Amino acid sequence: MQYFDIALKLITGMVGILFFLRVAGKAQMAQLTPLDTVSAFVIGALVGGVIYNPDMRVWHILFALAVWTAFNLFIRFCMRSALLRRIIKGDSVYLVKNGVLNFKVFKRNSLEMEQFRLLLRQKGVFSMFDVDDVRFETNGSVTVSEVGKMAESYLLVNNGAIVDSTLMHCNRTRDWVLSRIKHYGYNGPTDLFCLEWTPGTGFYLVAKNGDVRRGTEEILAEKIGGEVLN
Repeated sequence: MQYFDIALKLITGMVGILFFLRVAGKAQMAQLTPLDTVSAFVIGALVGGVIYNPDMRVWHILFALAVWTAFNLFIRFCMRSALLRRIIKGDSVYLVKNGVLNFKVFKRNSLEMEQFRLLLRQKGVFSMFDVDDVRFETNGSVTVSEVGKMAESYLLVNNGAIVDSTLMHCNRTRDWVLSRIKHYGYNGPTDLFCLEWTPGTGFYLVAKNGDVRRGTEEILAEKIGGEVLN
């Protein structure tokens, strides 16, 4: 009977974790942020503690996962605020800008040069002479812009909010972004799902109603995929 109880708890735990991952979103399986790391530790402790404790029943697993999932969703809702999102998820920073290494950012992130070189080698870059910009992402990976390659793009609006950290990276102001948004016929960033700018190429805009603009090209939501959306 005890073996059956453990097997039932294992199956229930696996199903519960799969449900949590589905609710949290597929993107969370592709990148680990501080919130995702905490979630992994907590879920492992919850399921493991219940499985090997004979006084805890299957319902305890379901209750614990339900509470943690609800709390996780609440945190993600709070992350709609740009300030809270930066506090919880962090922000990407430049380790190298225009070929110049930012020593203060290295110290702040406890990153050694050999670790940094390993990250570059994983991207197929073996010399600092080949590096123009290197951004340290929130999940611990790096994004490398090599010398002579096309300039990177900048996410100016994310889910209805202007990304202030991006403005610092691309040396633009909120007024400049707002003027671009109004140029395309929208009242403000709250009307947009995202707005990306690639220097020398133009803007890529997706409105919350599903309309897409690529530079001067406009694609209405009902035309995407060749089908009319209900």
